[in-house]
Amino acid sequence: MRTWIIFISISLLLNAGNTLQKAKTAYQSGHYLKAKNILKKAANRGNIDAQIELGYMYQNGQGIEKAYDKALYWFHKAAKQKDARAEYYLAVMYEKGWGVEQNMTRALEQYRKSAALNNIDAQYHLGKIYYRGTGVLQDYGTSIKWYTLAAEQGDAQAQFNLGYMYENAQGTKQDYTKTIQWYEKAASNNQVDAQYNLGTLYYRGKGIDVAYEKALYWYGEAAKNGDDKAQYNIGVMYIKGQGVKKNKITAFAYWMESARQSNSDAQNSLDILCKESPWACR
Repeated sequence: MRTWIIFISISLLLNAGNTLQKAKTAYQSGHYLKAKNILKKAANRGNIDAQIELGYMYQNGQGIEKAYDKALYWFHKAAKQKDARAEYYLAVMYEKGWGVEQNMTRALEQYRKSAALNNIDAQYHLGKIYYRGTGVLQDYGTSIKWYTLAAEQGDAQAQFNLGYMYENAQGTKQDYTKTIQWYEKAASNNQVDAQYNLGTLYYRGKGIDVAYEKALYWYGEAAKNGDDKAQYNIGVMYIKGQGVKKNKITAFAYWMESARQSNSDAQNSLDILCKESPWACR
């Protein structure tokens, strides 16, 4: 008997997966009405993923006419099954006033429900709400609490924000050990501001010893991601020979990249370099 029940459960899961795959294929092929109908049948049978996807289609008008009331209906259906994503999407709708009267108190309630179910987006969003004081009293301590939960799940922006708050003593004592810890996590997740800030900490020796090689590495990572300030600073390091041999040609190349993004320091430095050493600017 137990084996038969397990078999039925597996069959239901496989059927649900096939249904969602069919809906996805139809949507990607531009057959939006077909995708909606497939999802609606599964959603009416209680499939949470179908309810979420259908609600999201109505919320954003993805291939169908935007209908906030229908989005709310399906998100509420999924939320009754304690789905963290549904709680989060409901929170967004109450915060924005989409299909309902704007209600920050209700939005916070939904965000907290979602965050308690370990939804990383809700945790991050709560951190941002308390950091900015959006509809609540600004509270850096509570912001750190929520950012930390999101950061521990790998959210790069939350990791950067924590590093920034520890660096600038926002809601906590200034702590460069934690600053570097969170910046490094964010930077390793390719968060460009963390890469740049790490470079600056090592370049200036803020809370740590000056380390030009590490500064050059992190500025280099930020420069690869198009950060004009990092590109400019690398040029300066090549001009001064900080952590590298002096090289005006390499400095010119980095300053050109920075200047193309309208960085005025790079533009001014190029003018000076090309007047003093025109050979480096060819």
